[in-house]
Amino acid sequence: MKFIKRAFACFIFILIVASIAINYFMENTVNINKKAMDKKEFAIVLGASVHGNELSGALLARMNVAIDLYKKGYVKSILLSGDGTDEYYSETTAMKKFALGNGIPQENILTDEKGYNTYFTMLRAREVFNAKSAYIITQNFHLVRAVWVAQECGIEAQGVGAGNLKGPWYYYIREFFARVKDFVQTRLKI
Repeated sequence: MKFIKRAFACFIFILIVASIAINYFMENTVNINKKAMDKKEFAIVLGASVHGNELSGALLARMNVAIDLYKKGYVKSILLSGDGTDEYYSETTAMKKFALGNGIPQENILTDEKGYNTYFTMLRAREVFNAKSAYIITQNFHLVRAVWVAQECGIEAQGVGAGNLKGPWYYYIREFFARVKDFVQTRLKI
């Protein structure tokens, strides 16, 4: 029984050290400028919750950044990614309506209804939408992971922050574990 307890404790210790190392690695391999600097093909807006056609505060901030980048000529198109497969709940439908209502031409809006998470969004952006360069639009706490994943998927990516959310301690803890998940998912291609 002592052997099992020691083995379990050792496993937990290794898991914690590996998680810290992965977070440190991502933090130190991605350069986040948080401001647009040159022209790119896409602004990729990562989805967040909606209530009918009403965007959550986080998603509204992301959409405003993307629309601003488009209107200033930094991007050719906006790729809206999120959960859009349910007829009663569609992040991408609400995002598209908001973009159209803010003067973005329909031909410059693409939607990815299967952008269930950061990894799938970036993988599909590269493989389905052939994105080679993009600004990744999300909140500041999420930028490092989102840009790292995009780069790992073959996109020349730069992050542009859409501010932070209230209660940031929760999001930073969540992000710590999400980085580990995406690191593993990216490496194993699952």
